[in-house]
Amino acid sequence: MIDDLRIHPGGEPGPRPAGELVLYWMQSTHRAHDNFALDFAIEQANALRLPVVVYHGLRVDYPWASDRLHTFILEAVVDLYADFEARGIQYGFYLDPGPGRRPARSPLVLLAERAALVVTDYFPTFIVPRQTRALRRKVEPPVVAVDSCTVVPLAFFDRAHLTAISFRSALNPAVPHYLRRPESPEPRIQRAIDLSFEPLVPTAATIPALVAGLSIDHAVPPAIRGGTRAGRERLAEFLATGLSSYAELRGDPTAEHATSRISPYLHFGNLSPHEVVLGAREAGAGQSSDKFQDEALVWRELSYNFVQHDPKHRTVDAIPGWAREELRKGEADARPVLYTDAELEYARTGNELWNASQRAFLVDGWMHNVMRMLWGKAVLQWTPNAAECLRILEHLNNKYSLDGRDPSTYAGIHWIFGKFDRPFYRRPVYGTVRYQSLKAAAGKFDTEAYLSRHARELPGIG
Repeated sequence: MIDDLRIHPGGEPGPRPAGELVLYWMQSTHRAHDNFALDFAIEQANALRLPVVVYHGLRVDYPWASDRLHTFILEAVVDLYADFEARGIQYGFYLDPGPGRRPARSPLVLLAERAALVVTDYFPTFIVPRQTRALRRKVEPPVVAVDSCTVVPLAFFDRAHLTAISFRSALNPAVPHYLRRPESPEPRIQRAIDLSFEPLVPTAATIPALVAGLSIDHAVPPAIRGGTRAGRERLAEFLATGLSSYAELRGDPTAEHATSRISPYLHFGNLSPHEVVLGAREAGAGQSSDKFQDEALVWRELSYNFVQHDPKHRTVDAIPGWAREELRKGEADARPVLYTDAELEYARTGNELWNASQRAFLVDGWMHNVMRMLWGKAVLQWTPNAAECLRILEHLNNKYSLDGRDPSTYAGIHWIFGKFDRPFYRRPVYGTVRYQSLKAAAGKFDTEAYLSRHARELPGIG
């Protein structure tokens, strides 16, 4: 049975008696395993003696839609077809062709109108909340969102925690109860349903042409391979070769083997947080394993707690009051330079280390966390105020990083402005908000090696 704290109903009545199916509308949890929304849909379908159907759609008009994001999702779809077929679950993928080529009525709405119940993913940011609200307004069957985001359900916490220390003390007692491999039910009724649309079945060979034919941003090319299989390969490699040095080397941007680099797979739901944390526990590695688990549990789930309880997490209103006031006062301070959006986006500043970090986003679709902190802190002094800085950091992160549009990256961006932090010595521009120096980075890691690694330009960008 799915824990009640994971279930977010919309206030509708129970399942509709005349429904033909239970529909699982996959939005953000792109996996066929360790998926509480899918499990809840199967439980309900079994109780109603109905088949469960999975609908997964991909629009062209979501913010920052690009070849990079579309390709990553389509690569996951290849895995999803195989994984759902292995479980005997009907899965249909719809690729939005764009304005002027869409059917008269949405395939999702047509399916939902035939359902006894619609189950979808609960995700506290980006387009998911408003998409869920929109479907609730359009169809009669109840639409229930189920949380697969975190190990401990988001609803377990009744308030926002302002520090990792506070959150850790609330989280840790709950972890033993929730950190276990989910026992997924199997569907009892396996009856094929007419989907009212022709599902697209992509392959690795057809994905480039599919993406090229869509009205999305073709200037952001594919980077990291998507899907559960690629995510598990990355996780297995890290556990085997990187975890043992995580505590020692995680702060070195040139030691990429010592960081997991699984954040894109967590963001898109290709991997579950349970699988990741339990894998680290089973791998051992002492202090390194403990440190990694603290990051994967405490800091990641603190980020979700922040976004869950602060509807203004995309704005400067989410900056702590003390820090917001310090930065407001610092607006009067002279900036060393003010860069345009284009100069920042295409790594054309006067600082080569910063340019290299931005090229990591442009080329790789991922940036080391230490560099993200330096990257963001620098932009704070290259823009006229916190609001402008937040706007450009969100844009660059969400456009280029495969783990963008996520609670963890919103929390990371807000850390730049003092979130989860404390006052430090006063400086121009920053006030008492923590300052970090790109120049001082040379004494902490091999900046020349990092520059060499990210020296290449990408044709077609900028």
